[in-house]
Amino acid sequence: MKYYSIFLFVAIIIAGCQKENTGETWVKSDYAGTFKNIRYSEQLVQTFTTGIYHENEIPDDIKNLAFGRIEIDFHYNSGALTYFSPLFYYGSQNKNTNDDAREVPKFHMAVEIGHYNVIPSPVEHLFYTISTLRQPQYCRDTYCPLVPGVNYTMVIDKRPEGIILQLRKEDHIVNIFPHAFFPDSSQMFFNDVTNYIDRNKGDSLKKVLMVGKGFAGFEEGIHELRGEVSALRIYKYNLITNASEYEFQYIRNQHAENQEVEFRIKDNLQNTDKYIVVTGEFWPYKFESGELSSMGTKQTNESEMIPNTGQILTHHITVKEVGFYKLYLKTIDKNGNPIAASNQPFDIWVYPKEWNFKFYKL
Repeated sequence: MKYYSIFLFVAIIIAGCQKENTGETWVKSDYAGTFKNIRYSEQLVQTFTTGIYHENEIPDDIKNLAFGRIEIDFHYNSGALTYFSPLFYYGSQNKNTNDDAREVPKFHMAVEIGHYNVIPSPVEHLFYTISTLRQPQYCRDTYCPLVPGVNYTMVIDKRPEGIILQLRKEDHIVNIFPHAFFPDSSQMFFNDVTNYIDRNKGDSLKKVLMVGKGFAGFEEGIHELRGEVSALRIYKYNLITNASEYEFQYIRNQHAENQEVEFRIKDNLQNTDKYIVVTGEFWPYKFESGELSSMGTKQTNESEMIPNTGQILTHHITVKEVGFYKLYLKTIDKNGNPIAASNQPFDIWVYPKEWNFKFYKL
């Protein structure tokens, strides 16, 4: 029996459990992580404008945020090839003004434009960075330069199932960071940085949140963005349940073309006599001259009934499937009567082959 559903980046409408004999040489994905769908609600905690917000001005809901979303509306006026240009900073500041290291951060998460001191050459890319004891532990890059004067929105979306990083222009996604979604992500967020500071503050460290300003991490002093952050919004996610309802296994974002992906999909709260149907929205993209841009209109499709047994299915990813998927799942009985549905869609990217970076070579 052959099933068709949307499997993206690892999920694109299932191309079937049977392998097609195409004569192609397929590279088998051996990723073993999971992509879970956990119910949560969201609330806007606070909107900030450019400035420095000290410890008593930062809501506890933000300091202790484990899951949530940061949206940064900004424009950039150039200069990041020779100057550190921060959009956002949350982390430690030394409150001892007699200390020569008073403005050297130890624990922080930050969004910054440009690395002017990198090898082999400076870049005007956008970076999301996490640092402990002044050493970067995690740094993600748009891999394309920002255009001066353009209004952008940077989105950092930390969900229970992972983290998503996107750059938007108006309502359009213009760039997703390589590895833009990290299933089972354990990367730090506000609460992790807060805990680092509290454990190590001694008599000197205090917390600070900066918008349009920040520390470089390798230089003393506060740097300012050459441009403007018009608004920074921080949303809190409240988990409705820790139980995972729907779950994709063995999938992750990766580059497309000649990828053979095995995966299984299951509703963990239902029995094996039920079925799953996947409704998918797909926005095709193209990658030309180092830029990712929209190509064509949204496509929709719906799978046949997939037994809720967690059986392993196979999909072949081709270069035509580069783009962004939103997958909506529902559980039905054998007669097609609805039983449950996903609260949020699964968001998954399929990348162009040119993005074959070392981090996710298979």
